[in-house]
Amino acid sequence: MDLFYSNYKANDKYVVMNEIDSKHIIRSFRKNIGDSIMITNGLGYLCNAKIVEIGKKIKVKINSIEKFKSSSNSIHIALSPLKNASRFEWFVEKSTELGISQITPLVCEYSEKKKVNMDRLERILISSLKQSNQFFKPIINSIKTFENFIGENEDELFMANLKTSNKIKRELFTQNNICLMIGPEGGFSDEEIKLAKKHNIKEVTLGNSRLRSETAAIFGLSVIKSLIS
Repeated sequence: MDLFYSNYKANDKYVVMNEIDSKHIIRSFRKNIGDSIMITNGLGYLCNAKIVEIGKKIKVKINSIEKFKSSSNSIHIALSPLKNASRFEWFVEKSTELGISQITPLVCEYSEKKKVNMDRLERILISSLKQSNQFFKPIINSIKTFENFIGENEDELFMANLKTSNKIKRELFTQNNICLMIGPEGGFSDEEIKLAKKHNIKEVTLGNSRLRSETAAIFGLSVIKSLIS
């Protein structure tokens, strides 16, 4: 299925597609007036729509809408911004394909970068959503410091740490909303580990290998997803 994205509402009768998707629909897929396309709004809705106007932005009429049920489990990865921005972007792309629920850029003591391009990450996320035929768009939260994040977050928090022998197991999960925190290449600082312990955050290992941060995040996401599915 060739999937497109637009932030339409469930009761909308017509949708105007953005210029980029409009160009793609007309030039790459050679669609014309009367042809049908499939559109998600990232909120679990999938609509079948018919093209009624062609221009810089094509207009479609919604024929039918299907609502999909969201999972009762939520997986949230908080990952330190990386020195090479493309590596964080790769994580956003691949985690979206795997069905992540939330992503938070997490600034830690050893983070080499303190900011991310939120607009670019949102575009990458939507592109990955369409490519992987996902109907629920993950949330990308604004960047947070380590201290603020653990003080505000209401998920069940886990911290990846090579120094622990505790493996991720199903028995560790006591809530449906799970968040795994992944530090920068230098790992979490001693102060951050102490603070995490004060907040009763569970430390877990992702194996004996020293993984790149984005690899660790994808691996952790995959393990958690396999355990709660």
